[in-house]
Amino acid sequence: MEADNQQQDSTAVAIGQELRAAREGKGLSIGEVADRLKLSVKQLNAIERGDFASLPGATFARGFVRSYARYMEMNADALVARLDQCVPLDTPPAALVPVNEAPAKASLALPLSLGALLVIAGGWFLLPGAAEPEVQSSVPLALVPTVADPDASALQPTTSDVVAVTPPLVPASAPQPVAPPVTAPLAVAASAPSAAAPVAGQGRIELRVRQEAWVSITDADGKKLVYATLAANDSRQLQGRPPFRVVIGNAANAELAYNGQPVDLGSKIRGTTAKLELN
Repeated sequence: MEADNQQQDSTAVAIGQELRAAREGKGLSIGEVADRLKLSVKQLNAIERGDFASLPGATFARGFVRSYARYMEMNADALVARLDQCVPLDTPPAALVPVNEAPAKASLALPLSLGALLVIAGGWFLLPGAAEPEVQSSVPLALVPTVADPDASALQPTTSDVVAVTPPLVPASAPQPVAPPVTAPLAVAASAPSAAAPVAGQGRIELRVRQEAWVSITDADGKKLVYATLAANDSRQLQGRPPFRVVIGNAANAELAYNGQPVDLGSKIRGTTAKLELN
């Protein structure tokens, strides 16, 4: 159970770090994003910390993350799916079944109708010249009140009124195996015979991440070579026309080489994000 909680907390923090890295990569302040999404700075700070428990419920948390990811041009559906693993969905309240009061109304209507009939009959005998009234074999239909209550049908529950509410299933957050960190330097991979030599006038970038990280790499033509969240131990080999604009979230767990030469990311990291240009 404790391992599951730690995995959920780690996923929540990773989601917040990726959103923050995307915002910093675009050069936006948290206040600018808050104004654009109509959220408070306090709520955005909670999201970037992975503190979703301080938000007003799982439904709001999912909506906030989806809006934030879309504004950052990220895969909103993938982030929300990961959020569901660490923030349980809200359970809707059970539907109220209407109480059938029609029999009670119908049972009261019959005695009242009979009483009204007796009063009318008694008044008939008190009228002048009615000493010897003609005995009717049956009561006139005009004097018999309708027993059926017109509102009774409205109170009868129909099949469409009673809705069986089934709480949504919360996907189980199975702990994902954590792969051991890869310590082999990128220089070895760069010297492998399978690595393609860069085309004239282009540069070659090799990237590998030990843990999940958000990466944006754009070449001189404005083409996005990478703009996604890479999974742990994922690697990419890219070519394009320099200079390249590189932004890496969770950069402490990433390795980068340019034209076969390792690039030191340590001096470029601010917070958890590294921003640099490769010529």
